[in-house]
Amino acid sequence: MDTSPTHFSSANSQELIERLFRAPVERHTLGNGLTLVHRPDFSSEVVSVQVWVKTGSIHENTLIGSGLSHYLEHLLFKGTSRRDGKSISREVHAMGGSINAYTTFDRTVYYIDAPSTAFAEMVDVLSDIVLHSVLPADEVERERDVILREIDMGLDDPDRQLSQALFQTAFQRHPYREPVIGHRPLFEKVTPEELRNYYHARYVPNNIVVSVVGAIAPEACLAEVDKGFGAVPRGRLAPVQVEAEPVQLAARRESILGDYNVFRGGLGFKVPHLSHPDSPRLDALAHALGGGESSLLWERLRNQQKQVHYIDCRNWNPGDSGLFFISYVCDPEKGPAVENAILQVLEEVATTGFPESVVEKARRQALSSEINGRKTMSGQASRLGLGEAVIGDIGYGRRYLKRLQAVSSADLQSVAGHYLVDENKSSVTLGPAPKVIENTAALEEKLALAPFEAIELASGARLLLQRDTRLPKVHLRCVLQGGPHYEPENQRGVSVLLAELLTKDTKQRSAAAIAELIESIGGSFSATGGNNTISLALEVLPADLGIALELLQQALASPAFDVATFETEREAQVSGLQEEDDEILERGFRILRERFFGAHPFSVASDGRVADLEALQPGDVRAHYEQIVRAGNVVLSVTGDFDREFILKPLTELLENGISSAPFVPAKPFDSKKAAALSEHVAMDREQAVVLQGYPDSGIQADDYIVGEVLNELFSGMSSRLFERVREDKGMAYYVGSTRVVGLREGMFIFYAGTQPSQAAAVVREIDNEIARVAAGKVSEDELARCRTRLKAARPMGKQTIGARAMHAAIQTTYGLPIDDDAEHAAKLETVDPVTLAQFVKKYFNSENKVQVILGPAD
Repeated sequence: MDTSPTHFSSANSQELIERLFRAPVERHTLGNGLTLVHRPDFSSEVVSVQVWVKTGSIHENTLIGSGLSHYLEHLLFKGTSRRDGKSISREVHAMGGSINAYTTFDRTVYYIDAPSTAFAEMVDVLSDIVLHSVLPADEVERERDVILREIDMGLDDPDRQLSQALFQTAFQRHPYREPVIGHRPLFEKVTPEELRNYYHARYVPNNIVVSVVGAIAPEACLAEVDKGFGAVPRGRLAPVQVEAEPVQLAARRESILGDYNVFRGGLGFKVPHLSHPDSPRLDALAHALGGGESSLLWERLRNQQKQVHYIDCRNWNPGDSGLFFISYVCDPEKGPAVENAILQVLEEVATTGFPESVVEKARRQALSSEINGRKTMSGQASRLGLGEAVIGDIGYGRRYLKRLQAVSSADLQSVAGHYLVDENKSSVTLGPAPKVIENTAALEEKLALAPFEAIELASGARLLLQRDTRLPKVHLRCVLQGGPHYEPENQRGVSVLLAELLTKDTKQRSAAAIAELIESIGGSFSATGGNNTISLALEVLPADLGIALELLQQALASPAFDVATFETEREAQVSGLQEEDDEILERGFRILRERFFGAHPFSVASDGRVADLEALQPGDVRAHYEQIVRAGNVVLSVTGDFDREFILKPLTELLENGISSAPFVPAKPFDSKKAAALSEHVAMDREQAVVLQGYPDSGIQADDYIVGEVLNELFSGMSSRLFERVREDKGMAYYVGSTRVVGLREGMFIFYAGTQPSQAAAVVREIDNEIARVAAGKVSEDELARCRTRLKAARPMGKQTIGARAMHAAIQTTYGLPIDDDAEHAAKLETVDPVTLAQFVKKYFNSENKVQVILGPAD
C-alpha cells in the first residue's frame, strides 16, 4: 500500500481555508468603545469568552520594565466590590468551567471556558474582575511575594534566561527588550498607587476587545456583553509612545556562563510585523528549516552530523516587529561548530533555495497548525481576538492563509536572503563556565605581551619593537626632542609647524598624493607637538606596512617644504590660535603662561605665537628641520602585527644613512628666576569669569614629580574635595580643577575655575583654603587611596592600543626613563602620604611664587 503523502493541490488548500472561515463573525462596538467579536458555533455546547485588554509590558510608559501588566493580571483574581478572590474561582468551577489569564508584550487576556448554559455568569465574572477590581492592599503585598518567587524561578530557568537574553540583545531600544514579568529591582519598587493608576488608565472599555466563540446566539451574546461591560463609561485613553527600534547595522553577540551541564544557543533575526506580506513566507521558512524532525536543520545537524540534541526554528512576530529565531541544545564543546553549521545552512538556503517538495510540506504544516489551533472554542476565540486586538482586522486570518498557500520556493529563498543576514543577526549562548585554570600566573604570562626590544644603532638612533598580533594593525611612532626649548625666541611654534609639514610634501610625492595614498589603504599619517617633543605617527594594515615604511622614510629624509603647503598649514595654525583666543579659558591659560614664565621658553605654548608664525618663512622651517631631525634625536617605536625581519633592514637603513648623522645637541637648561608673585585682572567681554593660579612645579625627571601627580589627581575630578565644595556644595563655579604644564626639569601647576564675576574672589579663597588644608597635612587616607587607585588604573587603561603603547615607549626613552615602569610607579605612589604632599605644597605653592590671573568683564 502506498503511504506517501498525496499531492496537496492549491484547490484543496483553498477549499479547506474557506471551510475554516465559513461561519460568519459578528462584530459590534458598544457605546463606550468596547469591541465585541463573536463567532457562533453550535458543534458543541461549549463557549469560550475572552477579554483582550490592549495593554502589556510595552505600554508601561515611564515604569517600563517594572512588570505592571503582569502584576495586575495576578491581582484581578483577588477581589472586586462584589466578590472576594476565593469566590471568583469557586463560582467558575461551579459552572463546570476554567478561568485563566496571561500577559505578554502587547496585551493581557482573561478567559473562561465553560458550558454555554453558563454564558451569562461567565460574562458577569469577567466584566467584574476586569472593570471592577479593588486591588486589596493585603493582596497587593502578598502577590508581590508570589511574583518575586516567579521572577527568581525565571532566573533559575536556563531556557527562559536564553530567551530573555536574545530579546535584550536583538532589541536595543524597543520595550521588547524588557521582560514581561519585570526586572526584580524595578518590580520591588512598584507602589500600590502606581499599580492603581496604571489599572485605571489602561483598563477602560475603549481599550478592550471581547472575543466569544461557541454555542450562543448573536442576539443573546450582544445583550449579555452589553449588560456586563456596557455600563462602564468610555475612559480617557492617553496614547503610549513605544520607542521604535533603530535599524541594526552589525551582528550582535551575548554569552552567558554559569553552572550548566549543556550548551544552549539562539540565533535571532529581526523581522516585520504579522500583517506584513513577508510574514507567511517567513512562517513557511521556519517550518522548512526547523519545524519538525524531518526539517532541514534537524535532519542535517542532528541526524547526519550528530552535533545537536535538539534544534528548532520559529517565526515570532505578533506585534509591530518580531524575531525569526533558531534555538538549539548541544554538548558544550560543540557550541561554535553548531553555530557555524547553522549559518552554512542559512547561506545555502539563501543561495539555492528549497526543493518544491519541502515548500509544499511547509505549507501543509502551516495550514495544519492553523487548523489544530481551531479545534477548540478557546482556540477559535484566540484567533479572533488576535485579529481584532493585535492586527485590527478580523478577516486577516483568511487572507494570511491564502497568502501562505501561494508561497513558493523562490519566496523562501528571497526572505532568507533578505532577513537572515549577518548584519541583522543576534547570537546568544548559555553554557558552562570554563574550568578554572589553577596556574593563573602561567596563563597571564602566556597572554601578556613581550616587552619592547630596544635596539641602539651606531648613529645614536634608538629603535623599539613590540609585536602584538591580536589585531591586524601596525603602528609606527617617531619621537624627536623639540618644542619651545629648541625654538629661536622669535620663531615660536616652528616645531609644531615642522611636524605637520613632515606629513605633507616630499621630493617624491605631493601632499595631495600622500593623503590620497594613505586614505586609499585605510591608514593614517599624523603629527603632534608638545612642550618637549614632536612626533610622527603612521598606522596601517599589515599588508600595507611597506607603504608606511616608504612614507616615513621620505618624510624624514627628503621633505620638500612646498611653499603653497607651508602657507596653508601656517595659516591653519594661526587660525587655531585665534580661535583659542576666543575661548575665555584658553586665553586665560595663554596669559597665565606669559605672566608666569616670563623669558622662559614655556611662556609660549607649543603651537606658538601669531606674530612669530606670520613672520616665518619656509627656510626657517628647513633650518629647524636640520637642527632637530638628526639620527641621535630619533626614537622610533613599532608596535602591532609585523614581521621583525621585514622592517629591520629598511628602518636601520633610514636611521643609519637616510637622515643627518650630525651630533644632536640637547637644549641647555634655561636659567630663569622664579616667577614673582602677581595678581592681575584682565578685561574680556564675556559673561563669565575665569580664575587661574600658577605655581612652580617639578619636572618629569625630578624625584618628587610623582607627588605632583597625586596632587593633580587630588584637586581634579568630580569626586575631589575642591570640586565638591566649590561646584556641588556652594555652586560657585561651573568647573574647577587643576592641570600641569610639564617640562623635563621644570613646570607650572595650575588651578582654574569658571565662575560668575561676582564670585571670583570667593573661588580664590576656596582654592587657597584647599591648598592650606593640604599644607597642614589634613588629606585623609581615603582621599589618598582613591588618588592612588585612579593613577594606577590610568597606566594600563592609557596603554590599551598599539599607538598608545608605541607613544609611551618612545616618550619614556626620549626622557631617559624606563619603558616599563608601571610597577615602580605603583610602588612610588604608595610612598606618597599626607606628609610628602604637605612638603611639596610648602616647597612650591607659596605666596611668593603665586601668579594669579582673573579674566572677565571689566570692573
